[in-house]
This record gives sequence, structure tokens and C-alpha cells, in this order.
Amino acid sequence: MKIKSQGLILTTLILVWSFPIMADEEATRVESLPTAFTPWFTGPLIAPSGYTVKAGDFNIEPYLYFYVYNGSYDQHWKPHSTPNFYSTRFQVQAKMGIVQGLDFHIYPQAFYNETQGHHYANIGDLPLGFSIQLLRSGIDKAWPAIKLTLRASVPIGKYQHLHAEKLKTDAIGSGSWAPAVSLVFSKLYHTSERHYLDTRLVFNYQFGTPVHVKGFNSYGGGPRTRGTVHPGNNLFIDGSIQYNMSQRWVVACDLYYIHYNRNKFSGKAGTDSFGAPNVNTGPSGEQLSLAPAIEYNWSKNLGLIGGVWFTLAGRNTSRFVTGVVALNIHI
Repeated sequence: MKIKSQGLILTTLILVWSFPIMADEEATRVESLPTAFTPWFTGPLIAPSGYTVKAGDFNIEPYLYFYVYNGSYDQHWKPHSTPNFYSTRFQVQAKMGIVQGLDFHIYPQAFYNETQGHHYANIGDLPLGFSIQLLRSGIDKAWPAIKLTLRASVPIGKYQHLHAEKLKTDAIGSGSWAPAVSLVFSKLYHTSERHYLDTRLVFNYQFGTPVHVKGFNSYGGGPRTRGTVHPGNNLFIDGSIQYNMSQRWVVACDLYYIHYNRNKFSGKAGTDSFGAPNVNTGPSGEQLSLAPAIEYNWSKNLGLIGGVWFTLAGRNTSRFVTGVVALNIHI
């Protein structure tokens, strides 16, 4: 059970490494509002804005995450406790407007993992991509803004030749380019004189690309493992809202769902010390989580958001609680 639980934790970590599921925020568009009052938004924690960054502008958002993986869900959605696995992640989300309706983004990140007296720190995979504005909206329009995002992850994080005694703390990469395509919908509603509701819906589909592995790796393996892991494709769906209590204070919440297909393996798996084949595969699974947050904005270009992201249910995946804080800077 312990080995299986570690595999489920690593499956979730790989999803986090290969796709930056946190919000790549560009300030919610609030032009042509029906009142002189202008709301300021920074969040939510996960769902991105439905707008690209304006040409010539920059949006920089340092994120700090404190993950605690404290269990796993089995095939029947039943939770089981496991030794705590701690992962601290520092990521800088940087976006630049290239021309009207097109921006480029890059998210350098680093990790520090710790469990049962073992620890490891290093840089992780490097997500980057482009976003294209398909449709713009307005407070008086019935339709939402729509943005298309094309993204991949440069596999520079360590994912193989791991040390068994480190209990997977040194597994901080996926080894996959993880190409992904996203559609982001967002709409701002005027609810009362000084109050606005920002709604977002995100569909993201990530494709698995073959990963050549040797020895202990992020997907399992052992000393004699030589082969190719074929990660399954993954579907991410996020619905979020944020509501301004005043111009500076905002509450937000994400409801986040992941479905991932099983990983396959071809090659020489090798055997463990008991003669059983080393595991380099993983079952399909799914996970439902919630991320409430609160924001404080000094201006329309500077805001701070903090919250807690935690699992509600899952199947063949990990159970976690994550503290998140980010500073949004628009230049």
C-alpha cells in the first residue's frame, strides 16, 4: 500500500510539474462600466483570465505554494492516510503582450521536497506558450470573452536516475513536453452599485508524449529499468468566481476537476528485491478539489491573493492540502 500511495502522490506531482494549473492572471477588463466605481481583481487562485495581456504590457506574478500530501484515494474513492510528503514550490508567472490579442508566457519554477527525514531541492520543468484572443466581451454584452492557449513544458526537471533512499523527493520533473490546449471563458457581471461578479470557465486538454526512462524515475522503475513510459492524456476543468466586497477586498473560489488516463510502459521493467516487476505504469484516475481565497488590491495593477487549495474527493489519486500566496504586478 505504501508503494502504491507514493505512486499516486507522484502522479499528482507530475501533473503539477508539467502544467501550471494556477492562474496566469491578466487584470479583469473593466472598461465601459455602468458606474464611476472601478473594481480591482487579482485572482482567483487557479482559473486564468479570459483576456490576453495588452501589446507592450507585462504581467508578473510570483507564486508560493506549500503542498502537504497526506493520503491517497483508492479505486473506490475511499481515502487512506499516508506519511506526509511536503513540497514547496516557487513559481514566477511572467506574461508579455506581443501584439493585440496575442501574448507569450513563461513560468520558471523551483521545488523543495521533504518526507520522513529526506529532502531535495532543484529547478523544475519550464512551462511556456502563447495565448490568442478569440472573442472580446463587455459588461453590456451577452457573450463571454474567449481565449485560446497553446502550451508546452520544457522537461528540464529531474525525472530519472533517482536515488531510492530519497523516497521520491528528488523526482521533480516529468520528462515530457506535455503539449496542451486550453479554452478560457470569462464574463464580468454588475450585481449592484459597487459590486461585480467575475466568472470563469476553463477547459484544458493535455497530451502525453513518450518519456524514455532509466532506473528509478518519476513514474516508478528500479535499478534495471530501461524503456519508455507513455503518459496518458489529461483533462482539466475549472469553474471559478470572484466577487468584490469593496474596491480593495475581493473573495474568490475555484472548483477544479482533473481526469487523467492511465500511463503505459514498454521495455525492460526489471524486478524489485522480491522478484516482482517494477511498476512504471499508473491507473486512470480523477480528482475534485476546491480553492477558496481572499484578495487585497492596492491598485488595479497591484494585488495580493492568498488561499487554501484542498481535495474534496478522488479516485486513484492523492489527497492534499495546499497553502497558496501570490503577488500580481501589471506593468
